[in-house]
Amino acid sequence: MKTIVMSVCGIAVSIALATAGSPADASQNDRQPRERATIVGAWQVEVTVRFDAPDCTTAAPVPFGPNPFPSLNTFHFGGTISETGSRSPPSMRSPGHGVWRHVNGKSYEARYTFQGFDANGFLATNMDIRSDITLAKDGETFNGVSRFRFSDTSGNVMPFCATLDGVRFSL
Repeated sequence: MKTIVMSVCGIAVSIALATAGSPADASQNDRQPRERATIVGAWQVEVTVRFDAPDCTTAAPVPFGPNPFPSLNTFHFGGTISETGSRSPPSMRSPGHGVWRHVNGKSYEARYTFQGFDANGFLATNMDIRSDITLAKDGETFNGVSRFRFSDTSGNVMPFCATLDGVRFSL
């Protein structure tokens, strides 16, 4: 009986080794162009804040603050998003946290929020951002439009929109 078990184990190991790729094969495959099927991953995004308008893509950019500015977005497997923008210093805003979902084809929706702080470090604003994103066919870039509501702690709300141009961050 012991001989049969050892033979079966030996055959199983041989099959596993014969069908597994070597590390050299794996690195070779990583260099091959491949379609990225989903938005999951890390992205470098150029954001242009614009005045609120029915067509955000043709709306005038706001003339205050850095514009456009870079942002880092990570779309996590499972439907969550992490965001860090550079329009204001890190001490003046929290990272963004939110959710995303696949709509259909190469279309996605995302929603995230972050908080803004005054010079004393106290909560001053909340931002609620909703984005419609279209992934390029090759999966390496995306573009989109965000609608956001900037609200202060007194309840005053100012709507803006933004255009997004993302590039996948990869090795």
